Amino acid sequence: MAIRLSRLVADVLWRLGAESARVAKINLQTCYSNLDENEIEQLVRHSLFHMLLLYFEFGQLLHWPVNTLLEQIRTVEGESELQAAINCEQGVLLLVPHFGNWELLSTYIGANYAMAALYDPPKISGLESTIVAARERLRTQMFPISTAGIRGLLKFLKKGGLVAILPDQVPSREAGVYANFFGQSTLTMILPHRIIQRTAPVVMMCSIQRTFEAQTWCYDFSFKELQGLNDSEDASETATIINSEVEAIIRKAPEQYQWSYKRFKRPQHGGKDNIYRRQ
Repeated sequence: MAIRLSRLVADVLWRLGAESARVAKINLQTCYSNLDENEIEQLVRHSLFHMLLLYFEFGQLLHWPVNTLLEQIRTVEGESELQAAINCEQGVLLLVPHFGNWELLSTYIGANYAMAALYDPPKISGLESTIVAARERLRTQMFPISTAGIRGLLKFLKKGGLVAILPDQVPSREAGVYANFFGQSTLTMILPHRIIQRTAPVVMMCSIQRTFEAQTWCYDFSFKELQGLNDSEDASETATIINSEVEAIIRKAPEQYQWSYKRFKRPQHGGKDNIYRRQ
């Protein structure tokens, strides 16, 4: 039911030229200039389908039994590396892009370990408690993106804990540097670099990819340690490495990335105008 309804609504959004479809098309044209118009349009439709599935998945995260959620996980690549990183008590910084069902991470980690993460309070304040409740069902502590929230996150990490950050959110200009992402000079948050400099944690990338079987779907987790970031003194170098890893994850299944997000909305000074501005 969720699959059929998501496909139906995605097709309607695409045909009506909804804002989510318009932004996704601009992003895909920017990042995949080698594809023709038909290929771009197909990717837009598929990406809208995956975007809509995330709403169903969030409902599952909020209401389904934890064991049922965990049974959806088909494979976990790099599980032993993750366990070793956590057990060393050095602290783990887990970077999780907006790809696949990234919301499921709190359930998987929380079933075995304590975790902390940042969240951006929604524009509709009434939704905040629901979002936090879903992500804190198990041993996950959510901190808002604020000075106090980051302070709490660092304290958690310094005690040897695991913290998760979505590294592909667009920061303010003061909180970011420009680094390559799909061939574009893209404003990228420096928060991971600052955390690495202050706490020297083990840094890992995580992706949670959907895999479809019959009329339902399951998930393949992947964890990968990133080497050398603790030695980098340059925030731009750190951002470039992280963006490259995020790009590699996206290229495995580009339709599962959140292309409806305005990733390039703050172009570099002196560069081209905002690509999302309506003509």
